[in-house]
Amino acid sequence: ISSELALAMQSGKRVLLVGDHLQLPPLYSEQHKKALARKLGIASSGGDLDGMLQSDFARAFESDYGQQTSASLLTQYRMAPEIGYLVSEVFYKGDLENGNRLIPGFYNTGPQFLKSIVTWVDTSNNGSRKNHRSDRGVSIYNRFEADLIIKMLKEISSDHTFIGNLKETVKEGEPAIGVICMYGEQKRILRHKFNEVSWSDEFKELVKIDTVDSYQGKENRIIIVSITRSDKDQSPGFLRTPNRINVALSRAMDRLILVGSSEMWRTKNKELPLGLVTSLMIQKGEKLGYKFVAPDIVKIVKGAES
Repeated sequence: ISSELALAMQSGKRVLLVGDHLQLPPLYSEQHKKALARKLGIASSGGDLDGMLQSDFARAFESDYGQQTSASLLTQYRMAPEIGYLVSEVFYKGDLENGNRLIPGFYNTGPQFLKSIVTWVDTSNNGSRKNHRSDRGVSIYNRFEADLIIKMLKEISSDHTFIGNLKETVKEGEPAIGVICMYGEQKRILRHKFNEVSWSDEFKELVKIDTVDSYQGKENRIIIVSITRSDKDQSPGFLRTPNRINVALSRAMDRLILVGSSEMWRTKNKELPLGLVTSLMIQKGEKLGYKFVAPDIVKIVKGAES
């Protein structure tokens, strides 16, 4: 049992737990997980271990007592309705409703890949270039996606009117564009490539690049998700886990851009979270304006002004 709340709960006479068990639970190192699996005599990956590492909040909420005493807040105000609908249908059984939110109109005059509220920049037809690598033996990465995202950031940064409007939507020094990486090595590569470009100081402070595990509780006006994982065997790895995908998608306020191969999720993995996302985008695309676009929609901008 995880028991991360045990000490805190012993300190109070009444306990009020507030959270969302459908997002990320407490994080445990791989060494911790393997040691626990050995001690319990179970596999170090899969359903048995996942069940043992379920958060105390989830156990309490889903218990008989929790069902009698709990309450759910089911109206969200962070995300544009189209993003909220996607998140609600895939992760909350359609129960999450959208409050009123005004979305700035300047996105319609910005880069083409920001015209739709939810866009999937689909690398499916880019052959072996779309495939991830794992030659470091620690974490996988995808240089094609990283290069594509840097091009997207260059195109955004070259539109000074758009940047001026975007900056007005956030507080001083607060990022407006978040790049969420599903793997740590992809974050390292993207940060390295980002630092190689001569951006303006104004644009640099608007961009945050980090892993999904570091993004819980955060939000940005624009979220770009580097899915990273893509191989000929279509193995989903930990992208089968709904909590991580939920966090990645629900950080977006105005625009959500997914970068990766939709082919990975349309057939073999269609019942997994990203498979459900692709299906819903196909079904509701015409009505809600969800778009699948090829990477060539991104203009090649040679550099950003310093």
